[in-house]
Amino acid sequence: MTNMTMKMKWFSICLLAVCCLVIPVAAAESGDMPSITVSGTGSITTAPDEVIISAGVQTTHTDPVTAQQENAQKTSAVISALKGLGIASEDIKTSGYSMYSRTPDDDSIFAGKKEVYVVSNTVTVTSGDVSRAGEIIDTAVMSGANNVNSVRFTISDEKAQSLRAQALIAAVAQARGDADTLAGALGVTIIGVQDVTTYGSSTPMNYAADTMSFGGMESAKAYAPTPIEAGTLDVTATVNIVYGIQN
Repeated sequence: MTNMTMKMKWFSICLLAVCCLVIPVAAAESGDMPSITVSGTGSITTAPDEVIISAGVQTTHTDPVTAQQENAQKTSAVISALKGLGIASEDIKTSGYSMYSRTPDDDSIFAGKKEVYVVSNTVTVTSGDVSRAGEIIDTAVMSGANNVNSVRFTISDEKAQSLRAQALIAAVAQARGDADTLAGALGVTIIGVQDVTTYGSSTPMNYAADTMSFGGMESAKAYAPTPIEAGTLDVTATVNIVYGIQN
């Protein structure tokens, strides 16, 4: 056996012996180390930078084709008017369409008829200028929409990601503050972080209006400009941190 072979053999034996000694010790230290667990929540208040408006046209007639055609014409006029505001086609989408028959109400202009057909077409408009919410609603109604289903204020994905990062920093700071307080009260010292868990988040949203119905374009002309206030939103983040401690 050469000197080089013997050296390699002894090196392998020594390395194996060291591993056998170190790994159990490390496992024992990790598993048996005393710890404290704390949670922290961070919150960042911001103004929304996106508004989502759902508006639609509903038509009723004893003839299904007439009800459908009237709806198609009015909805096309609404979409055209919204595009006239400079809203891009990709920011206007059909979010609902339905057609059904029912017995007319006694106070309906179709009272006494066996059945009428109701057609509804709803479009959702997204705008990055929240100050135009009232203008968008007014334009939709003036051009033929007779339902405004919802007005929602939210924040874009880019802004949400940036603010969540800030909220996480605040959450960690709160957790560490609580951990320091607990450690001081217990007379122990924090020596490191054993585990960190964050929780999923959803994009915050303000609902500025419930469902509204109007009599159509003629009655809408009497309305003053619609005031819509965006308000503020809170972006929050929560963390759960396990700190290792020693006496």
